[in-house]
Amino acid sequence: MVAGTWVFMNQGVAAISKSRSCSHTHIMFYALLTYLAVGKHPAEEVWQGWHIRPIVGGRNNLLYRATGSIGDFAIKFTIRDERDRAGREFGALTALQQVGYTLAPVPVLLDCDSYSLPVVVQTWLEGEVVDAAPTSDVDWEQLIRHLAILHTVTPDKVQVQLRTATINAYSVTEGRQLIQMHAAHIPPEAQPAALRALLQQFQSLPLPEWEGKYVSLIRLDNNTLNYIRRPGSWVSVDWENSGWGDPAFDIANLITHAAYCGVPRSRWPWVVARYCTLVEDSTIALRLQSHIAIMLVWWVVRMARYLYEMPRGLDLRLVTWSEEWMVDMQRKYEYYLEWAEELLGNSSCYLDNLKSFGHG
Repeated sequence: MVAGTWVFMNQGVAAISKSRSCSHTHIMFYALLTYLAVGKHPAEEVWQGWHIRPIVGGRNNLLYRATGSIGDFAIKFTIRDERDRAGREFGALTALQQVGYTLAPVPVLLDCDSYSLPVVVQTWLEGEVVDAAPTSDVDWEQLIRHLAILHTVTPDKVQVQLRTATINAYSVTEGRQLIQMHAAHIPPEAQPAALRALLQQFQSLPLPEWEGKYVSLIRLDNNTLNYIRRPGSWVSVDWENSGWGDPAFDIANLITHAAYCGVPRSRWPWVVARYCTLVEDSTIALRLQSHIAIMLVWWVVRMARYLYEMPRGLDLRLVTWSEEWMVDMQRKYEYYLEWAEELLGNSSCYLDNLKSFGHG
């Protein structure tokens, strides 16, 4: 008998079903999920008519592609933490279904109770995945349009209840609080001198502000590996950090994301300009100026947290880090510190530097 409460998709609206009313399809999933939840499955295999392939890459989840008589699916067991990763992913995919957008997989099933790890099932999407940032204007346009369409999903257009994205700021004040919250995870005596100096400077910088609160569905994790490049339009996967947020914050996260460290910085004003032409938002350029500064400092703090927490066993993942992680995190910390200091370091011209992003 199936344990727990399952949430599954029914005609585009999330429904809740107890075990006794589960369809035959969900019983079939239960057998498969129970099998995957017990033990390790590091190799491709066939089990009771399911062709199962482990998908490597993420550190906070165990991901499988399962192909059977009823279809082709992605099965994702997530780490159990305060983020509700599986619930967030299922909720975002449900919201996209409710507005009729084909930007992402179709959600099939969510079960947060029956197994040691929460699990979300969704359709598998075919297409090209590239571990590199776009290089052509055409590909950048695809990425920008994907986000511009996503950002038209607002709370009044959907029935599903979503949480705020795992990181977000609707104002400069909230942005400063976000930085302070993450920096507090590193004891002051353990913070590098350069980090302390940057934090002190950032808290006193008069960043551009705005009136009102701008809310839409945001992806947040814009890792290049989360985008499936298809002819016509791109789609994306891995929505476990998504939720309501400021769309400008999402674009700032794209620009500063670690997956795009190799992108020439001259590309970003072009990205901002293209995005601004695609959305009807009178303050988007202004908000981007502040959110880019906030996110740059956030990444400095985040890398410093990795360097402090992981050697002490304070950042546990489902998939262990490689032996090279310390070198990689140190390199990224120095990269973000240099960029933040370049952008914000000269108090007489930092606003001009920020305006170059927003063409403001």
